[in-house]
Amino acid sequence: MKKSLYFSLAILLVSVLLAVVGCSSSSTSPATSTTTSTSVNTSVPPSSAPGPVVTITNPNEGDTGTPINMSVSATFDAAVNPSTINNTTFVLTQGANVVPSTVSVYGKVAVLNPTTDLARDTVYTATITSGVTMDSGVPLASDFTWSFTTGETDTVTPTVVNTIPSFAVTIPVDPNNPFSGSINVPLNDSVVAVFSEAMDPFTINANTFTLKLGSTPVQGIVSFDGDNTATFTPSALLAQNSTYTATITAGAACLGGNALSQNFSWSFTTGAAQSTSPTVVSTYPAQNAIDLPINSSVIASFSEAISAMSINSGTFTLWQGINNVSGTVTFDGIHTATFDPLEDLAVGTTYTAKISTGVTDIAGIHVASDYTWVFTTGPADTTAPTVLSTSPADGAQGITNTTTITVTFSEAVDPTTLVFTLEQGNNMIFGSSTFNNNLTIMTFTPAMGAYQVPALTANTTYTASVSVTDVVGYGPAKQTWSFTTAP
Repeated sequence: MKKSLYFSLAILLVSVLLAVVGCSSSSTSPATSTTTSTSVNTSVPPSSAPGPVVTITNPNEGDTGTPINMSVSATFDAAVNPSTINNTTFVLTQGANVVPSTVSVYGKVAVLNPTTDLARDTVYTATITSGVTMDSGVPLASDFTWSFTTGETDTVTPTVVNTIPSFAVTIPVDPNNPFSGSINVPLNDSVVAVFSEAMDPFTINANTFTLKLGSTPVQGIVSFDGDNTATFTPSALLAQNSTYTATITAGAACLGGNALSQNFSWSFTTGAAQSTSPTVVSTYPAQNAIDLPINSSVIASFSEAISAMSINSGTFTLWQGINNVSGTVTFDGIHTATFDPLEDLAVGTTYTAKISTGVTDIAGIHVASDYTWVFTTGPADTTAPTVLSTSPADGAQGITNTTTITVTFSEAVDPTTLVFTLEQGNNMIFGSSTFNNNLTIMTFTPAMGAYQVPALTANTTYTASVSVTDVVGYGPAKQTWSFTTAP
């Protein structure tokens, strides 16, 4: 039904508004929401599948407004035999006509690039056939097909909207390095960059994602989740109490072929190694909840940043008895994952959701044990969410420059669909966004700068904007308002 646009960090979320459709796919929720999305096939968990399984697609099944200059990608649960990915086994059709394209594979991601722009406002169907095999020769269990509808040309350049590590920012904020200053970063952590849209996997590599200690390159492996999250994993522990600089170069491009406008760098200082395991800190629905709408998503949030490569159809599953429920698994790039069933659940039925020990944090430490929770369904939800109130209110004066911003919604919303911005003129204010356990209240805390300087300035007008869908996909609930800080 939906997928996250942007990403909330347990310690920090940097929210960036994209007012124009980007290179990544966009899907329309039951009301009017348009969000980036990926499709995940959970009919056979990767851990038990006899052959390769398609876990992510861009665009997603049912997407509308897909850019006409966008490539189509499919991500598998494991590396496949590249010689079996070709114009016969990965095809794009419009009606009975095959779209001329080139097909290539990068690790676990296959990319189909049409030789010319697609037609506007037209339905296309992509198919991965059972001719695709693993190196062992075991084929895809069956053909995998999805459809989407095109929109306009994509001309928007992708941006880095979040990183790990990140938190403290210097004052004034350097727009090319807004995430600098993080300290006490674990020596065994990976470094993560989250983009504003789906990226071309061929442009995410050791040349476009680098890490340096001073001027000395750090050896490591760059991995990509097939959507919008890239990870640099150092080959050895980082040095303690040392400052590192990570860079995403302008060579990184989205699936529409648009590259970053310039290099993007951020820096951090290391501390000690991390040894604690990540845990599930909240779920929607809660354990033993009743009357969950049959058209609702299931959401899990973790205690810390999670490896995007470890959240997939094999590690976040939904079961009705012994039957695996098919659905899409989406991730905000940081710590919140959403399972969205492909079809409505059954009324008055008990389901079990499961997060397995295959989930790891960015240091590679696994969840200590499987985490399961049980809930029972009720009638469908047919109501779109609304914004009930904001604090500060629209037009409020004399607001302290250390204030937090809260938004109260009429019902539970999906954090992975959140788009929140706080701006002063053309300047973005960075900070962290969190939700209460009922997913009805969002709190945004502006980031403190160097020496704990408040992020907001006295006697200044700020404009906030929020957009988010409910857990069913209805919406979005949207509102823009302004307030002025005290002299």
